[in-house]
Amino acid sequence: MTRDRTRYPAIPFIFLYDEVGNQVFTNAGQFHTWDSAQTKSTNFDYTLDKDRIYLNNNQYGFYEITFECSYVTYEEADIAVTSQIYKNGEAVEGAKVTSSVTGGASQTVEVTNCQSIHFIVYLSGQDYIQVKTTTDNGGDTFSIAETSRVMIKWLPVKGWNNNAGGNEKTSYRGGVFR
Repeated sequence: MTRDRTRYPAIPFIFLYDEVGNQVFTNAGQFHTWDSAQTKSTNFDYTLDKDRIYLNNNQYGFYEITFECSYVTYEEADIAVTSQIYKNGEAVEGAKVTSSVTGGASQTVEVTNCQSIHFIVYLSGQDYIQVKTTTDNGGDTFSIAETSRVMIKWLPVKGWNNNAGGNEKTSYRGGVFR
């Protein structure tokens, strides 16, 4: 029996995207949800259409988080849209991006900006990640279906263990990082 290595990777990894419908964001701020799990290893717990991505108990280390999304508005305004990564309900310093969208009532609106956050965060068991988007306008701003996505992957780190007399620390077995 062979293991399907493309669908369920051994390296801790999750890739979620929002396939159906647009989410609404206002100046009150809302957390993103995703309705499709493209790939998810057993190291993560995620319930579709919820806003929290949990790391399982026995995992820890540095994780690379990539978030992307495009927005549109039908308000006659130039709206600043700010997205930020949250860890355990607290904003992660430096993991913020701002762009703007311009709309017009009853006009065809073109997408001119896309947001992208690429950040490294240390996570340990039962930590959770969220992405929150806030606008500077009371009007509605919408994410565009199939453009909202988040990917989280474990970063293999090979270094020195100072507690073991300077021996090389290996967090992998058989020459493969896990």
